[in-house]
Amino acid sequence: MIRSFLRMALAWLAVPLVLLAAPPAGAQGKADFDHLATGFALTGAHQNTPCESCHVRGIFKGTPRNCEGCHAAGARVSAVAMPLSHPPTTQGCAQCHNTGTFAGARFSHLGVAPGTCATCHNGMTAKAKPGGHMVTGQSCDTCHRTTGWVPATFSHAAVAAGTCMSCHNGSAATGRPAAHVPTTQACDACHRTTAWTPATFSHTGVAPGTCATCHNGSSAKGKPSNHVATTQSCDVCHRTTAWTPATFSHTGVAPGTCSTCHNGTSAKGKPSNHVATTQSCDVCHRMTAWEPATFSHTGVAPGTCATCHNGSTARGKPSNHL
Repeated sequence: MIRSFLRMALAWLAVPLVLLAAPPAGAQGKADFDHLATGFALTGAHQNTPCESCHVRGIFKGTPRNCEGCHAAGARVSAVAMPLSHPPTTQGCAQCHNTGTFAGARFSHLGVAPGTCATCHNGMTAKAKPGGHMVTGQSCDTCHRTTGWVPATFSHAAVAAGTCMSCHNGSAATGRPAAHVPTTQACDACHRTTAWTPATFSHTGVAPGTCATCHNGSSAKGKPSNHVATTQSCDVCHRTTAWTPATFSHTGVAPGTCSTCHNGTSAKGKPSNHVATTQSCDVCHRMTAWEPATFSHTGVAPGTCATCHNGSTARGKPSNHL
């Protein structure tokens, strides 16, 4: 009787063992299941990922089909999420990464918020501004393009006034040429950032007495050929705000050279009824006041007294004269 019971028990236990040993008719394993039929192809690293990593607790419905649905903090699916140090972007993972590996991403600047370049281009995440870069508080994308770093379209907006020389030093950018007007002013005092020339020149900051360094006929208009003969600097007589009229000073004019200017052309000359003399004007006339003149007979030709002492130009012979 005992033997009969054991045979019946073994026969009953054999049923589930057979069922576990062989899958039911029509069942499929991962190897022969066409996942593409679900509308989501398994490529790259997804091919070797266990089914339960995506289909948690055997739930198939509602499984995300995009990267962000799984590779995100707090997602139902257990997948590596975007790290906190990731470049800020609104794009999907697939724009740069592939399913084979996260490394070696093909980065696209599309979707990167304008003005946030330095969040990645900080010298750690990506190449940063070099040490010799122009001094500016602007974002990289103000001048540089994401499609090509160089050439840059430079904008002077946000460049601090008076700091031109920090770039225009002959290295970072074209500097002041050797023939430039000598001045202590910053470039933007005369030049515009929108157009280098023509410059609106200001004489402020130009050292007194240095006019001829520019007004030499090359850098700027020089002294004309019929100018008064003088060794003085232009700014002794001329004003920087208006070239004419000039406030003339005889200081520096060589003695005995009066007629080089007082010739009737450059300046008023000797009148026709002037005393006959070969002397220079400054022998009798003062530079501070033309008259009265302190007359000196030196140089008057002998026998020509009456040319002046005629009762008109000078006192003549009185009626009771010998």
